Amino acid sequence: MRLFRTTLNDMHKYKDYISIIIPGYNEEKRIHSTLKAILQFCSQHFERHEIIFVDDGSTDHTWNIVNDIAFDSSLKAIQLPENRGKGHAVKLGMLQASGKYRFFTDADLPYEPKSFLSSIELFNAHGCDMVVGARELPESTDKSKPNLNRKISSYIFSTIVDNLIKTDIKDTQCGFKGFTEDAAKKIFSKSTIGGYAFDVEIFLLAKHMNLHIQKVPVTLVRNKHSKIRLSRDVFIMLTDILRLYERQRRGKVL
Repeated sequence: MRLFRTTLNDMHKYKDYISIIIPGYNEEKRIHSTLKAILQFCSQHFERHEIIFVDDGSTDHTWNIVNDIAFDSSLKAIQLPENRGKGHAVKLGMLQASGKYRFFTDADLPYEPKSFLSSIELFNAHGCDMVVGARELPESTDKSKPNLNRKISSYIFSTIVDNLIKTDIKDTQCGFKGFTEDAAKKIFSKSTIGGYAFDVEIFLLAKHMNLHIQKVPVTLVRNKHSKIRLSRDVFIMLTDILRLYERQRRGKVL
């Protein structure tokens, strides 16, 4: 597979209209800096772009902070009345987006934004339907500080997925993924998982839709404040994976 590299010094602007969906729940400590950073990056590199922040029923000051930034016409904000899960928030953002290419990433911007540029190169060069961050690629790097809670939960989750679900993707949980407009509509109109296992469902749906997926290297720069609670969320994730396994076994993925 040929990988394209684009550096932040390449200051020409891409003409393709992109949407970036950022789901968030109780993100008052970091959402201001995240949105400012991604808005600045997009204004430098894309002629047309939109950032869609989906507030997943936050109970802190997240919504007020986002509204203070909403004077920027590139920023759209959606508020859910109650917490529905990351998968539900991403689905809502994807289906309300307008971009030719639609991405989602996490509220702490854990990956260097240069991956957005590399992804556009892959979309245009290969005509692929999806671009997914792959931390196992040799070009990917990890500059973050270790997070034991996240490592444990990721290991448990990956082991379960590898043994039960056949997605052909090793790194299902990387928080950087992009879709063409058509692929986003096809996948998210069918997705049902609202929790952390929604990424696995995305790949399961994509496989059964025969969508073309390309991997892109990512640089992890922060790995903090994991929202996963091992005492509760691992059980929920396991339940969702078993639901997906049963759908796959019965041939009723779609």
